[in-house]
Amino acid sequence: MELSIEQALQRGVSAHLLGKLREAESFYRVILDSRPETPEANHNLGLIALSVNQRAAALPLLKRAIDVHPEQEQYWFSYIGALFKCDQMEMAER
Repeated sequence: MELSIEQALQRGVSAHLLGKLREAESFYRVILDSRPETPEANHNLGLIALSVNQRAAALPLLKRAIDVHPEQEQYWFSYIGALFKCDQMEMAER
């Protein structure tokens, strides 16, 4: 049975909330393989990258979520926080 994007996202978020990061990452990557611009999957995969200290990998994912859905405040908070963690203070201030 093949999952819809929404079903895969729901399963990814559920796994993410349970701390099953590898499982969540798998669902998010499946989504991004078929729809690379999906903001929720980019954002959540970026959060996973941050949580496992892959800061540089997190930035483009978080930025893509903003590029697609700039009015989503949470995406901005996550991106700015990631910039601070990556010592990119000047960029974060902009």
